[in-house]
Amino acid sequence: MKSNYLLISLLAASPAFAGNFGGEPPKTTTPPKTTTTITPPATPSGPQVTGLFRIVKPDGSTVIQQTAISVGSSTINVINVATGDAFLASNGKCAFNVKYDEVSGVAASNTTNRLYSNDTLIAQNTKIDLAANVMKSIWTQPYLSAGQNNVKVVINAESSTPSVGWVRINVSGTCGAKASEPPKPVTPPVTAPPPAPKPPEKPPVAPPVVKFAPGSAEWNNLNTAWGYSNYATTQLKTKRYERYSELVKLNAELTAVINAKSVEQPGYNALMTRWNSFVTDPAFKAAMAAIVPPTTGPK
Repeated sequence: MKSNYLLISLLAASPAFAGNFGGEPPKTTTPPKTTTTITPPATPSGPQVTGLFRIVKPDGSTVIQQTAISVGSSTINVINVATGDAFLASNGKCAFNVKYDEVSGVAASNTTNRLYSNDTLIAQNTKIDLAANVMKSIWTQPYLSAGQNNVKVVINAESSTPSVGWVRINVSGTCGAKASEPPKPVTPPVTAPPPAPKPPEKPPVAPPVVKFAPGSAEWNNLNTAWGYSNYATTQLKTKRYERYSELVKLNAELTAVINAKSVEQPGYNALMTRWNSFVTDPAFKAAMAAIVPPTTGPK
């Protein structure tokens, strides 16, 4: 009897048992609140590829075709151009005037950009300076193959964290490549005596190559471009002109032609097209106007 009374007394003291007999219900314990802080991923602060990849005319502003550069995506945007859109076509390669953009969250100096087509280096721009948060357009002239070109744009290529973008450029036409002759069929052996050999055919006469020499109007145009490019390369050497390295290269090629005292028509056309791209470049005009008296210099 005493043991039963003791058992009932112990159960009555239990909070769960007391709740069933009108006692105070047990208190629930609220778990402690925890605060989770999500840190957003860091935004790249160095030079980054951005914007459009543009194929332009020699004036640098008239767009032939353009598309957004694909970054971090399995889908590559496509540009379709033709051999006729190139300013120079030879041996299966077409040269195009190209512009693309980059931007940096912080100021950057002396950076390098590279363009690859199907893993082959086709263009490089060096000593690029960027102001913080100011988009910069880069002008270059890559040579693309006839057919499909998977172009990789590598910004700040010599850093440990380059920015990479992609664009696919399909070039229709041959880009000046010569068509290969089909194999000749094999003549089966015959028992009859072979026919008398035909006289050899005369090879077709190639049309004469047009050349320009001192005294011609074309040579005068070339000589004028050379004189102005000499002056420009000297005067703009320390002016941080964006296309200065391209100007130096053109001046060297003009000098070589002037010294040779002869140039074929395709070479003349290519050199004058490149020179005209400077003549129509607003940045070049402004740079020259800052150093050349109003009565002199290219117009």
